[in-house]
Amino acid sequence: MEVAGIFLAVLLLIVVLGGFNYLAGRRTEKAQQEWFRRVLGEGVSLEEFLKTAPYTYRPLAGRGYGILKRETGEEVWRSPTPEEAEAWIVMQTLAERSGPTEQEGRGS
Repeated sequence: MEVAGIFLAVLLLIVVLGGFNYLAGRRTEKAQQEWFRRVLGEGVSLEEFLKTAPYTYRPLAGRGYGILKRETGEEVWRSPTPEEAEAWIVMQTLAERSGPTEQEGRGS
């Protein structure tokens, strides 16, 4: 009887911790989606943006993801997760599309 009680307590603990982990993951995913929406602007989907970006990413043989220039296939950055690779591509592409700022253009 004691073994069954311990087993049920451990099982309940696993379920509760799993639930907390799931909710934390959902909250993180929602925050990432909101960030992409704010950065990309209304009506621009992340998937479409990534298709037109000059960079792409792929899994590496070990851990992580390599970010490649589409034109040359040259690896320019590494990221531990696909979400971070996508964020890097978005920020780099937006920075390149906006060009130099007014101060940079004047040589300041």
